[in-house]
Amino acid sequence: MKLFVIPGGAFVENTYILSNEGSSEVLLVDPGSQTEEIEKQLNDLEFSSIKIINTHAHLDHIYGVEYFKKKYDALFLIHELEVPIVNVMIDAAMRFGLDEFSKPEIPKIDEFIKDNQEIEVAGSKFITIHVPGHSPGSLCFYFSKKLNPNIENEFVICGDTVFAGSIGRVDLTGGTNMNDLVGNIKKRLMVLPDETVLLPGHGPETRVGVEKQSNPFLLGYE
Repeated sequence: MKLFVIPGGAFVENTYILSNEGSSEVLLVDPGSQTEEIEKQLNDLEFSSIKIINTHAHLDHIYGVEYFKKKYDALFLIHELEVPIVNVMIDAAMRFGLDEFSKPEIPKIDEFIKDNQEIEVAGSKFITIHVPGHSPGSLCFYFSKKLNPNIENEFVICGDTVFAGSIGRVDLTGGTNMNDLVGNIKKRLMVLPDETVLLPGHGPETRVGVEKQSNPFLLGYE
C-alpha cells in the first residue's frame, strides 16, 4: 500500500491518495483546491480509474472534486447528510473571495455511503465511522489490520473531526456544538487501539493514544 498526503490551499487542507500494487484503481480522499499538486502526484502513479471519497463537504475539502470527476470520469462518494453543504459550495466560495475558489462547480454525487460500511477500493478495505459535530455527515475511514493484513500500522483518515492537539470547528456550515463533537470523537475514535494513526484534514498525523492523553479538548469536555 502507498499512501500520499498532499497539503495545500489557503487552509492547508490535506488531500490523501492511496494506491496498491496489483490494483488499477486509485483512491482520492478530499481533493481540495490544490489541484496542480494533486495532479503531480497522480502523474507518478499507474492507474486506469479513480474513486473519490470525501470525509465531508466543506469547501476546502470538496473544491477539486468536480475537476477530477471530469478529467478521470471518477465516481464520487459521500454521506447523504452532507448534501446540503455540497449544494451551497458556490455561496461558500463567493463568501471567501479567494482566487483559488473563484470557479466552484458543484459535483454530482454518484453514491451515498453510511456509517459502519465496509468499502473495498484501490486494493484496500476500510470501515466508515460516522463522527458528526463538525458537519452532519462527517465520516472517518478506518483501515484495520484485520481488513488489510499487510499494513504496518492501522490508520484512520479522519477529516476535520480530530487534529493533533485539537478538534474540528463547530461554527461552520452544519456544525453542532463542542460537547456533541467531543462526545462522538470519544465514542467512535478514542475506542480504537492507542497505536492507531490518525490522519487529519489539516496538520500533522497523530495517534489515538496521544490524543487521549493530551488533547485539551478531549480532556476538557465530558
